Amino acid sequence: MNILIKIIFLFLIYPLSVIAHTSATPKILMPASTANKITLTVATTEHGSSPYNFEENGSRKGLSIDILNYIEKNSKYDFEFIILPWSRAMHFVAEGKIDLMLTLFKSAKREQAYHFIEPSYANEAIQLFTLTDNKFEFNGHLADLTPYIIGVKSGFSYGESFEQANYLTKFSTFTEEVLLKLLLGKRIDFVISNPLHFNKLISNQSIRSKVKGMTPYIAMTPLYIALTKKRKNSLEIKENLEQLTKQLITTPYYQELLNKYQLNFK
Repeated sequence: MNILIKIIFLFLIYPLSVIAHTSATPKILMPASTANKITLTVATTEHGSSPYNFEENGSRKGLSIDILNYIEKNSKYDFEFIILPWSRAMHFVAEGKIDLMLTLFKSAKREQAYHFIEPSYANEAIQLFTLTDNKFEFNGHLADLTPYIIGVKSGFSYGESFEQANYLTKFSTFTEEVLLKLLLGKRIDFVISNPLHFNKLISNQSIRSKVKGMTPYIAMTPLYIALTKKRKNSLEIKENLEQLTKQLITTPYYQELLNKYQLNFK
């Protein structure tokens, strides 16, 4: 695609005060064709989350990236990616130090910190995973999981119902790779994750025979682009991005994207 996506790495040892508003990010020379565009910074993690935003052969790919490509081609905006841990990325967007964040679930608490670009641009399935020798049968009732330890990724939301299930024992780590190791070591009983992403981890490690997904899904949750409320013209940006998102989801191209990334849930 004839667009320029810039990736800036922010080292974890930098204090928060080092990174100010967008104007303080390193300057990048832009081609003449995009010189008049408004740059919006986008927070993401190093590896992202397949199939929405992931790195492959040195390039950012996924549904969320293709949506930003569409917006860039049809608007006055372009985008720079800033690589951060998930929790810090959320903090920087809430504080207005970065403009946007991808693949975020909406909640009443989060709506206090972010504008959510309506409508949702995709759904994310949330599924339980366990070892194949686990005889537990899940019927969709979270209360049945009370005796067990469930591995979760720190800073992630798995839908309102799961978040409100305070009676569950949740063991938090920073990556799903660690969660998979804990599951294989029988230190936790279940992992909760996006099945497309977690199944990819399982396949990459050739342990398909050892781990299984459970049905029904825990949740099917809408995903949004989140925009900081701290930017002066955030409401104007919100209106423009919403118009473009609405325009996109009515096109055959959008359906092609859902099929491409196996996200056309029925």
